[in-house]
Amino acid sequence: MKFRNILGKNEKVDIETIQSDFVTLASHQLRTPLSAVKWYSEILLSGKYGKLSLKQREYIEEMYRSNARAINLINDLFDVSRIQEGQIHLEFRPTRVEKVIEEVIDSLETLIRVSRVVINFEILNGPLPEIETDQEKLKRIMTNLLSNSIKYTAAEGRVRLAVEKKSNHLLISMVDSGVGIPKNDYVKIFRKFFRGVNVVKLSPDGTGLGLFITKSLVEAMGGKIGFKSEEGKGTEFYFTLPLKS
Repeated sequence: MKFRNILGKNEKVDIETIQSDFVTLASHQLRTPLSAVKWYSEILLSGKYGKLSLKQREYIEEMYRSNARAINLINDLFDVSRIQEGQIHLEFRPTRVEKVIEEVIDSLETLIRVSRVVINFEILNGPLPEIETDQEKLKRIMTNLLSNSIKYTAAEGRVRLAVEKKSNHLLISMVDSGVGIPKNDYVKIFRKFFRGVNVVKLSPDGTGLGLFITKSLVEAMGGKIGFKSEEGKGTEFYFTLPLKS
């Protein structure tokens, strides 16, 4: 069987452009229905419209988790596409970092409740100054890091969030009591598509893109990111945001 070339002699197929356009289109088209499923799942789990039986709650919680994975995949693919094209668009405006963090914790309320993980949020060394940063990108960073901490921490475990003012930046840290990162994985942790063997066992459906995206966004916003970890004893991720000059 022969395939006819439908392109003109001077036309070339830019595979990366086609892939990027497809990801963008798919992201926009899928986000709305997935967001609707997320919202209705949260309403049902809240008990607002009646108490659920144990079996009903089990099914809806699984629906919520599966839908959350799909949303994360769409968001990750869209963000990676923009990063690879050098199209990280930043909108800096006055921001109260503690307010952004509180909003992220609220947005993950259902995941926190389903996972039965305790979240503690602290502001160290007094009131925090307002800074110039991109609020939506900061939410994305915090959502990636906090959702990871929750997913890889066993039920009844703890995640401690802290923000502290340093000389010329804010330091945001997140310490969990989860599975930790093996030493052999340290150098690969921010690579695209990398996932440690120990976390794959807990959550086989991850993309391995979240930390790559997070590092790219932190650095684009003028900050730095790092981590400390011991396998089986938990992990601390931390990053900085420059203070307003």
